[in-house]
Amino acid sequence: MSAVPDVSVVVPTFNRAHVLGASLASLLAETGVDLEVVVVDDGSTDDTARLLGAHPDPRVRGIAGPHAGIAAARNRGVAAARGRFIAFHDSDDLALPGRLGAPVAYLQAHPDVDAVIQNGRMLPADRPWIPPHVARVLASRPVGVAEVFRWNLGQLQGMCFTRRSVEATGPLDRTFDILDDLDLVLRLTVRFRAVFLDRVAFTYHVHPDGVARDRTKVREESIRLAEKLVHEHPEVLRVVGPSAFARRQARRYGRLATIRLAAGDVEGARGALARAQALRPHDLRYRLRTLWLRGREA
Repeated sequence: MSAVPDVSVVVPTFNRAHVLGASLASLLAETGVDLEVVVVDDGSTDDTARLLGAHPDPRVRGIAGPHAGIAAARNRGVAAARGRFIAFHDSDDLALPGRLGAPVAYLQAHPDVDAVIQNGRMLPADRPWIPPHVARVLASRPVGVAEVFRWNLGQLQGMCFTRRSVEATGPLDRTFDILDDLDLVLRLTVRFRAVFLDRVAFTYHVHPDGVARDRTKVREESIRLAEKLVHEHPEVLRVVGPSAFARRQARRYGRLATIRLAAGDVEGARGALARAQALRPHDLRYRLRTLWLRGREA
């Protein structure tokens, strides 16, 4: 590894020692690219520290700190990274051959591009992260904030960025427990050009007890994320389209209402439906659901 590697891979981890070794091995098996792997131990209480301390590959650097969440861990990794390009990886996922080599080669050959997005496979369902019909569209044109917003392109495990774009975009938002990744990609693609390479670069394990399975929090964060985006970057509303933005937000509030009602939170469901109806006052779906909820309480 040179003093300035081609790419730094930031790997946040928390109590994943049982899978971390295989995950790191999948990154280190990459050929044709000079890399370093910056593993940020986010206050693990298992054997993570021992595993990192004894790791035989000098390309692996461990950074330890108190538990502060995945966004903070990623930020610490970026601050310590030395590479020309920045990639991210989750400690329970596997990188597939070319995951780093393909985007690094593309970015080196196309200095006007600052981000490369690749596909992945979701396990155990064994399905593509980005379905084929969407992948074909993304591969046919540059990817901007409108595409990221429409298709929720936030899986960092398949992405690679120029250092300048990450540093200019700023740190990952620590107020998001789940969608800090999507928030980063949205903000980055407001200013920088991205492309999609239709190739499978990683496998992602969906855990039934993982934080991303908290449907209420996912919906709440997705709503807040979108509102934050247009507040900080009003031009996004023009790019996405005011009607499309309102329709998407109303749909999110509608789904949040369903989740809250199923959990017995009638007041929360009523509030979410009110927001949906305010965004789409002529949409009969939200008016009828509001009337149904009133009748249910009568």
